Amino acid sequence: MRTLKVQIIENKRGPSIHDGGNSALHYVNAGCTRQTTQKSAVVRSHQYNLAFCPVEHVDQQLDYICKMGRQYIARWRNPFATAAWLHVTFTRCHPFDDGNGRMARLISSIPLVRCGFPPLSITPSGRKVYYDSMNLAWDGDYQPMINCFVNCIRDAMTDVERIMS
Repeated sequence: MRTLKVQIIENKRGPSIHDGGNSALHYVNAGCTRQTTQKSAVVRSHQYNLAFCPVEHVDQQLDYICKMGRQYIARWRNPFATAAWLHVTFTRCHPFDDGNGRMARLISSIPLVRCGFPPLSITPSGRKVYYDSMNLAWDGDYQPMINCFVNCIRDAMTDVERIMS
């Protein structure tokens, strides 16, 4: 990832992949973390006020997540608990400028797939429960997120069975 380059076009509205007007073109290393880009990540809304890992600690935190994630995947008996821990810890770190949620769902799928379950799939009907359970897990209550993952996979499999029959 550290050598992959993504073309970004800057315009008056902000970064864009496609633009036909007068814009500045540059490339961003897709594997760079926020520690490299020096961009802080904060989410403020009427529901949330989240601050993520400070930029100077992102790479260290990402190394910790990888180290502990490997241990938890190898040793924990409940792949859904491991998936929930990985998801929340990665999301709290927020190591990249973009794609952290997608990457968290991919990483969370590793313990599930290794135990014979399908990868994590958040269906549109499960999105609200997913975000609500994320908020609870952010504060330390992982059980709703574990339940959400189980239910989302069950719902996705039901959809697959319905489509295939």
